[in-house]
Amino acid sequence: MVKWLVLVILSVVGAKLNDEYDVCPEQIFLSNKTNLQKWIPDKNEPVKINSSKTTDIIAQTIKFSHLKSVDDITDDLYYTMPPLFQLDNYDACLVRNATFCLGSFHLSAPDDNQLNSLLQWVSSNARHRFNHTQLHRGLCLSTSCINVSNTPMSPEQQFQQCVNNVTRSQYGLEASMLRLDYCKDAQTPASVPLDVADDIFLALCIALLSANILGTLYDIFRHKTNKGNQLLLSWSLISNYRNFTHIYPNEDTIVSRFNSIHGIKSFILQLIILAHSVIAIHMAYVYNTKSLETLRRHPALMILMNGSQGVQPFIVLSSFIFVHNFLLLDERYKKRSPVLIFFVFLLRRIARILPLYMFMVGFTATWSRFIADGTMWIPIMEKEAQVCRMKWWSHALFINNLYRPDDRCLVQTWFIAVDMQLYALSIVLAIALTRWTKVVIKIIPLLFLVTILCNFVAAYTFNLKAGLYLSNPEYLKKLHYGMPSFKWMYAAPWASLPASLLGIATAYLYYEMRNNKIDLNKYKWFKIIYRASVPGLFGWIYAGYFLPDEPSRLLSAVYAAFDRPIICIIFCIVLLGFIYRIDNIYWRAMSWSGWQILGRMSLCILMIHWTFNLMQIALQTNVKEVSVLQHIGHWLVTVLMTYLTSIPLHLLVEIPVQKFLRAALCI
Repeated sequence: MVKWLVLVILSVVGAKLNDEYDVCPEQIFLSNKTNLQKWIPDKNEPVKINSSKTTDIIAQTIKFSHLKSVDDITDDLYYTMPPLFQLDNYDACLVRNATFCLGSFHLSAPDDNQLNSLLQWVSSNARHRFNHTQLHRGLCLSTSCINVSNTPMSPEQQFQQCVNNVTRSQYGLEASMLRLDYCKDAQTPASVPLDVADDIFLALCIALLSANILGTLYDIFRHKTNKGNQLLLSWSLISNYRNFTHIYPNEDTIVSRFNSIHGIKSFILQLIILAHSVIAIHMAYVYNTKSLETLRRHPALMILMNGSQGVQPFIVLSSFIFVHNFLLLDERYKKRSPVLIFFVFLLRRIARILPLYMFMVGFTATWSRFIADGTMWIPIMEKEAQVCRMKWWSHALFINNLYRPDDRCLVQTWFIAVDMQLYALSIVLAIALTRWTKVVIKIIPLLFLVTILCNFVAAYTFNLKAGLYLSNPEYLKKLHYGMPSFKWMYAAPWASLPASLLGIATAYLYYEMRNNKIDLNKYKWFKIIYRASVPGLFGWIYAGYFLPDEPSRLLSAVYAAFDRPIICIIFCIVLLGFIYRIDNIYWRAMSWSGWQILGRMSLCILMIHWTFNLMQIALQTNVKEVSVLQHIGHWLVTVLMTYLTSIPLHLLVEIPVQKFLRAALCI
């Protein structure tokens, strides 16, 4: 990971040294035969240009028909286009009790307008370019729009006319409002004032804290010779901390062979946080858009652009661990009522996931919107809170990925829903296959192939694309809103079903090999495959770099159907190699004792990190300059704040509530 980051930094630094104009996206080059002087405006000051003369010059000097592709666009042409993002000083505007408006606009012009043709041509490369026919503006009306009109008008009308006047005079383009995020001044009340839901969540937090204090005091003063009240002991911070920090040694036991799973989960979570940091940055008002668009094409960043299938190993592990533990159960337990077994295991899973899951949904829906303020706070944090208020019940039922899928409360929770849905299916299959173990080797591969075929048919019929083609700048900026491929392929349970089936199959395979005392260390062919599998994981991800930007419908459907299954097959080989400790490099690195502590907080980390990703963007008060180091800084801040927050949440919410529910429900 460090090697790739260093490669990216060195590559971008080299690009910076060779591109003298890449540091200033808002400069407009008007170079032509009359030797016009180049100038660079300050990013915090409004640009003032002689309107009619500038518009004529731009219309005469734009020539791009000789360029073979958008990638060949020159700096002169790129900076002739209007800057995508512009923000006035948000805090200064509100201090003066002026009105600040934020919104997006669509640019249009007659067909013979060369600048408009350039905007459409650049925007046609949606894989790596923003939509340059849309502008995003945040303006203080008292400073940027003082000469709009003498006629009284609403802030929204003034905002619309102000932006249109600028684009018309400076670029010869008409700007029509697409979306108004807000217009507010210092006296504008909160869009969602303090209400009963906030009071309920605050009361819940007080109750949880009181329970932890009571349980801890009970554990301190009770007689240690007695077993004690398990309902009260489940809230003991002392006991929970002891369990949290317990380390299983790397001995050759059934439990210790799975120590590497903690390292796998922790490592993948770091990549997920890094990828989500990139998504969050695309949601910002970016200063140097050209740098971001250029950086996206770097091969080293393919792990982020095409790494969305990195969550699939979690699905594999979920099914694998459950089926493995199920197979180790006493035979008398397996012969109980299948319905009873199903609900017992499902309730255990719900008790493990639901408390912390709904705690974070509740926090996002209530008190998160009062933490701070910024230019992007309303369209990001307050919008997220409103969606969580509307969809909280669908999260409690784990169907949020199917009910109103375009409205997303905590975007990563689609995985929680899919994991629970497939976990329920894994229970059904485990119960059924245990009674017919002889046909497992035939049924699972058949189901695996059928699901791939069904996903191919769905992808081809409805033109659904793989995750690689969902990482376009505009898609990330809008969090895939309205994207059928995200709703019905990426975040749908049937797309992750092959991963679940592979987890089940791997668990049965490992169970049979252990019972028959088969040691994979003795098979040279498997050692060769295993040693190739770890780099193979990254190799398959980077293979997406060679796919065309606009693939045929058939190629797109084939890739969408086989992308995740292939990565999961490779991961299953890695998993078996780690369990059998074939190599002293990979599995030892993942079996470091510290990973066990971090791995226990996986759910907390998954649920919390997105909030810190968003908050850093929502607090934005000016256009954001993007660079590799800035990306890394955003990621490191998110990681640090996530882990610092996860520890108390894990000890005070996740563990005690889980233990309390299991003790109360006798599961």
